[in-house]
Amino acid sequence: MERPVLNKETKQRLRGVLTWQYGFAAATQRAAKSSVTALRRQAEELDDETEPIFVPRGFSPATRRGTRGKISAAETGTAHHKFLQHVALEKADDPAALKAEARRLEIAGVLTADERAALDLEAVAAFWKSEPGRKLRAQTPDCVRRELAFTAKFSPTEVDAIVGAKKLPGLEGEFVVVQGVADLVALRPREIWLVDFKTDEIKPEELAERRRHYEPQLKLYAGALSRIYSRPVTNCWLHFLATRQTAEIKIEPMASKSEFQPL
Repeated sequence: MERPVLNKETKQRLRGVLTWQYGFAAATQRAAKSSVTALRRQAEELDDETEPIFVPRGFSPATRRGTRGKISAAETGTAHHKFLQHVALEKADDPAALKAEARRLEIAGVLTADERAALDLEAVAAFWKSEPGRKLRAQTPDCVRRELAFTAKFSPTEVDAIVGAKKLPGLEGEFVVVQGVADLVALRPREIWLVDFKTDEIKPEELAERRRHYEPQLKLYAGALSRIYSRPVTNCWLHFLATRQTAEIKIEPMASKSEFQPL
């Protein structure tokens, strides 16, 4: 069969089709939408000294009481977060009052009996007795938000700077949608205070390493909340219930004229 003869113009068009390259290939190398947790894990994978994905080893006070056989370590952590979300803060520094609150939340169906039994109320009270806890309890109820969900968009450059990733070329004008839930936020008139509770089983001497582990997560929270509510995060605390230790995370203000605004 005789092959057709192609003229010069047809050959050029065919060559253009066969050698075509997508102009935004760099944007296909990363997700356009992500959670804060996923981005924190990305930061861990970039750090040779950190486990690729951290799996909590269980909340030690609950384990000592023998509740681990009833609910898992992850479920114990969830129980503490649910309790911290719903507990009345007026007497949160009193273990006896917290015991009554736990019973109230069980009756209300917020907690199961096993979840209530797994709570370390002494550890919870210890936070509210601490300086950050006292400051937060002194705020007016309308400014304190718990389990505050947010959605914001960042430029890839901003995200890479926070998680320590290598900047990729060709992403100018692109953005990443970031979603997360902040444990406790005080929306003060001209500033924001932020607390994230962790139920990891750690030793006191491991605080510095765990702080570094979670720092990108808190910085993403702070960047999103600051952008959404148009005020800086001036206090950012990471609190470990198991060791009753609080680490302060220093937050550098993000550029005020960023083209990437909250969704």
